[in-house]
Parts: sequence; C-alpha cells; structure tokens
Amino acid sequence: MLQMNEGDAVAVIVAAGQGSRMGANHNKLLLQLGKRTILETSLEPFLLHPRIRKIFLATAPQDQQKINKFISEEVVLVKGGKRRQDSVHNALQELMRENPIPEVVLIHDGARPFCNANLIDRILDSAWKDDAAMPVLPIMDTIRHISEQKSNVVNRRALFAVQTPQGFRTKLIYDASLQAQQNNWEVTDDASLLEKCGKKVSSVEGIPHNLKITTPADLEQAKGILKSMNLS
Repeated sequence: MLQMNEGDAVAVIVAAGQGSRMGANHNKLLLQLGKRTILETSLEPFLLHPRIRKIFLATAPQDQQKINKFISEEVVLVKGGKRRQDSVHNALQELMRENPIPEVVLIHDGARPFCNANLIDRILDSAWKDDAAMPVLPIMDTIRHISEQKSNVVNRRALFAVQTPQGFRTKLIYDASLQAQQNNWEVTDDASLLEKCGKKVSSVEGIPHNLKITTPADLEQAKGILKSMNLS
C-alpha cells in the first residue's frame, strides 16, 4: 500500500506510445513479459515503494479500459499526449491539483520494466539534495562520429547513457514544462528540459539491466533478464 512519508513524492509513468518499432498492432506495454504485461512489471517497484504515495500514469485513451483491469486505486490515469513531453505535461498538471502538492516527482518510462527500489531511493535522495537527478551509465562501446568526409573515434570517457526514473522538485519541472509548451520546445527527456531552462541536473549511477523495450530484440533481451532474476 502506498502511503504518505517524510519527503512527499509521487511518480509519473509514461505509457501512451504505441510502439510502432515493436511491430505490434497495439501498445507494446500491454505485451506479455513473463506472467504479466510489460506495464505491470514497470509499475510494481513504484507501487511497492514506501516513499512514493501515488502514481500518475499517462496512457492513450484507447488503452485505458484494458489498463483499468490491473491497476490499483493509488494509480491515477492521465490522458497521454501526442509527444512524450506532452504526456508528461498532462500528468504534471494533474498532480499539481494534489493537496498537498508533492514536493518531488519521479518521471519514468513505462517501457523500462526493471527499475528497482534501490535506484528509486538514490534518485529521490539526489533530487531532495540537488533539486534534480538522473541515472546514467558509462558507454562501454567504441563510439565513432561518421560524416561523408571521414570517421573519427570519439573519446567516450565523458559519454554516458541516460536512463529513467529522473527525479525533480515538482515546481522546477512543472515550470520548465510550462515553458516548453509555451515556446514549443522539443526535448528527448525531462532532464534536457530542465537544462534548457538553465538548471543543473545531478547524475547518479544507473543499473545495467534497466533497459528500455523498443524493438522485438529488446523484448527478447528483457525475457532473458526476467529469467535470470527468477521473476518469470
């Protein structure tokens, strides 16, 4: 059961995309991953976490009837938008109606089913301390910048892959989202949105198996991770 706790926090989970690269004829998050859907697996660590009192789940209207069958009363369905950032904005507008307004919000991709309690804690702690935080992992592959003229190896020591959940003081990310809507900014993640407003985002260590399921190959990899974790 979700509950109020010292350091009030909620989660926004984005699940409104249709996953065209998956090749399915419906929302990829409703595909099976073991005994449950991808989305159910993604929701679980937030539902069980004692520092998260409520979840705002952004979904496409056509999916809400199916999703209603497996969510609890602590999950608030929010209408998703055309872009990911529009879905996040809709969810932020909804949570700003809370009384009290949560002090910290975590924003997570529903397509990442392997977040865990430890990562949630680290992001929450960093967001409380530094106002904004994102999980990152160093890039291990050799990276090349390729143009028509030449190909160069890029120094990867300062390159990191960014994950979710990303955590923010609620007012900071809501104000940044309002600016994006007013100025029609395009961003790829929530940390980029805050940085576009001149704010700093701290980084914490991510987890290697926190992959985002986008393609059929990703889904097969997720099934392997699930099996190795004995969660299937």
